[in-house]
Amino acid sequence: MNRHLLLLSLSLVTTWIEHEGAAAPSSEQAPGLLSDRVEMRAFLDCRLVPKLGNAWDYTFAPGKFPRVEWDRPEIVEKVMGSFPLTIRWFNGDQHEVASAEQPGRYAFYAEGTTRTGKTIRRAATLFCRPKEWDGWSEKPKAYLDFLPLDGLDRSAWDEHRETIAAFAGRTVLLSILRQEEGAVLMSYLHGLQGTGAKPARTDTPMIWDHEYHLALKRKILDVEKKYPALQAPRRVQGQPAPVLREGTETDAGLRPGTVARLREVCRVWFERSREPFHVVVARRGVVVLDEVFGGWSWGDMTRGTSTEVASLTKLVTGVLFAQFVDQGLIGIDDPVGKYLPDFPTAGENVLTLRHCFTHATALDGHEEWGGMHNPWLENVIANANEHLRPGQVHNYNGMGYDLAGKVMEVVCGKSVFRLMRENLFDLLGMAHTTLEEDLGFSCFSTASDFARIGQLLLNRGTYGEWVFFSPQTFESLLPQPLSRFYPTLTQEWGIGITWMHQPHPQAGTNGVPKDAMVLGRNVIGHGSATSAILRVDLDHQLVICQTRRRGGAEYEKHLTGFLLALEAGLD
Repeated sequence: MNRHLLLLSLSLVTTWIEHEGAAAPSSEQAPGLLSDRVEMRAFLDCRLVPKLGNAWDYTFAPGKFPRVEWDRPEIVEKVMGSFPLTIRWFNGDQHEVASAEQPGRYAFYAEGTTRTGKTIRRAATLFCRPKEWDGWSEKPKAYLDFLPLDGLDRSAWDEHRETIAAFAGRTVLLSILRQEEGAVLMSYLHGLQGTGAKPARTDTPMIWDHEYHLALKRKILDVEKKYPALQAPRRVQGQPAPVLREGTETDAGLRPGTVARLREVCRVWFERSREPFHVVVARRGVVVLDEVFGGWSWGDMTRGTSTEVASLTKLVTGVLFAQFVDQGLIGIDDPVGKYLPDFPTAGENVLTLRHCFTHATALDGHEEWGGMHNPWLENVIANANEHLRPGQVHNYNGMGYDLAGKVMEVVCGKSVFRLMRENLFDLLGMAHTTLEEDLGFSCFSTASDFARIGQLLLNRGTYGEWVFFSPQTFESLLPQPLSRFYPTLTQEWGIGITWMHQPHPQAGTNGVPKDAMVLGRNVIGHGSATSAILRVDLDHQLVICQTRRRGGAEYEKHLTGFLLALEAGLD
């Protein structure tokens, strides 16, 4: 292991130990404890790669399959000991094959058992290139959309468009030749056929590759017919639920002049922070404000400009999971091992779906070990299960959400990213929203789109003519004291949902109670690293949504002023 990797692993595992809340080990215990966890973390970062003269080369010529080996075998042997791996190869139809007779998508599935009885599972996509194709002799150009680097002028980008395209093309070619993502792209291109119709938004390299490996996984685990199908949201019987619609202050039950005051607060907010944003305010389903304030030096922000909402993605993941709960396919307190066999279903180290969504798994980080793009992410996590202390530490992370995503996928047989589109975004009319990277972050959306998620929650699971889940399931998503489930934890948390309490600036003075909040205590939502906002005030029937790239100066001050102006306008 090189020095950089050792220091990185030491830092990560020291943080892991600290977050667990474990008592500091004695001087006699500390070296061994720390060493075990550093080494385990190092093993989890090891990957199986094709040996083709270049460890990052994921394309090969027709004929024999390349040999697969660990990228750092010395770490694997030190931590897990010597153990054999069985490598099985599959073609594009998931049929097991002995050699690559035709160009196209292939994948290996590797499985082995360590001396301590651990099952190791790994898989990856490779591309068998046509005999006549020599990638190194190509010189493609890749024309990129403008990348908004600070200080970069759009006119300068346009002047150098061809130069940028030439170098970006080189970058793409290197990715194709040397990274698994290149094999995923080439496999996608190989399977394309012109139909004359506009492609579905789910016809992407990522989703195709996810579902290829998912079908292979369900075959290997023999669960292809084990679970009932996840049903699409059903139609409302009777009166449709409220949907977001434009209206007046009177329609929304707001005092005259409220919107004008909100606009002034937003104008000042942008002038002071210089960070543009898109904001939507709706009450009782009536949208009274849906506007963009400010812009960038390199272009305008519009109501159709999608920006990352970061950890608000966790809330979206919880909303999708609610459909599984509502249909009785997965229980919130079910063990993960009920669906993913490498995890235990009994004992103190059992992980449940509630652990995953309430940050009580003891995992850390976001998109570790490839995240959702790792076909057997759950096995990597399970390999270190004995080092976790589920229910004994509250450690904010995205890995629990990805693990829950793997459960949802194996149950329904579809990529969770396809489900996001088909079972949520499309039915809500969220045309500017995308999610295809990770379940703990990475959703891109607009305030107009994302506010529909807010109205869905305000309606307790229904939007317009669609029932996504019942009011009873909605209640099960709300934050609860975790001490009800895990006695040592003091936090309150829900299934992707948290209380969004905004302390009143005059709390404890002028007769205002010490614990006073702006708007009130029954406001739900989630935080965001980009400072995007979704707040749903259940008492006042409010949906507040804001999208932006970052917070900017005095963010909390301006946010509080905005919420106070809104509160003052409530009838």
